[in-house]
Amino acid sequence: MPNRKPSKLTERSHPRYRGSSTGGGPTGGGAGGGDDASRRFALIALGGLALAAVLLVGFMMTRRSGTPATTGDATPATTATADDGLAVSTTAAPAAPTAAPAGADAGAALDANGVHTTGEGPYAAPEDQALDAAGKSYFVTFETNKGTVEAELFPEAAPITVNSFIFLARKGFYDGLTFHRVVPGFVVQGGDPKGSGMGGPGYEIKGEFNADNPIPHSVGSLAMARSGSPDSAGSQFYFVLERESAAQLDGSYAVFGQVTKGMDIVRQMAVGDTMTKVTVEEKDKSASVISPDDVRAGKLPDGVK
Repeated sequence: MPNRKPSKLTERSHPRYRGSSTGGGPTGGGAGGGDDASRRFALIALGGLALAAVLLVGFMMTRRSGTPATTGDATPATTATADDGLAVSTTAAPAAPTAAPAGADAGAALDANGVHTTGEGPYAAPEDQALDAAGKSYFVTFETNKGTVEAELFPEAAPITVNSFIFLARKGFYDGLTFHRVVPGFVVQGGDPKGSGMGGPGYEIKGEFNADNPIPHSVGSLAMARSGSPDSAGSQFYFVLERESAAQLDGSYAVFGQVTKGMDIVRQMAVGDTMTKVTVEEKDKSASVISPDDVRAGKLPDGVK
């Protein structure tokens, strides 16, 4: 038999061109393998860049809407901004309530009545409601599509806030508005005519925080939302669902009332639920159910726990 020389391994006969270890087909030559590797690397790089771009756009949109570095309503916030997250540092609690309206000149000087006109709503300022904190008590009824909620207001602790809220309620401002933000275990928020967290009545009011002796954010507390400026509350308010998550807000947001009936209805609220009608009733002081000092002492109305 004639001797046969071993065949040489050419580019086409070399095992690495007969099929890759990953099951890929043969290449068209030595240069083809390098091209495939380059293409795969380029595709991976482009994919990484595309993912980074999507994350960056999402982050910028979140910041634009005012939510401070959160990934959802139930995640911790860091510091203050406007709209969906307020000027609150949160390390173990959900994001802070949505802001009240923030006009181009938000935070401008208040007038002698503690009001700043923004020009971004139907009213330039609330009219004086002639409240008598010493001799009268004031109750608000929220008729909603889920049921009725009643609360007593605290004009002795937050006269500017209560005057503004009663003014808007008597004008029918809240009728038909929705609860645009619901954070389970934290707050239920409404009062925005735009339903986006950026609307208001056309003015902003002084923040009545009672920082030296604040009314604590307790279950059923009724308080005003605001933007990063302390004096920027307008029409947006929130109900507190749990004390533990809202304690961080004490002394930084104006608590101006307390739910007396219907806390079970508040807990049923979802985004989009409607306040069909909001009314205020003035009664004799003897009809008062709860006071700011009661809330400070932890004495909440029966059924509000």
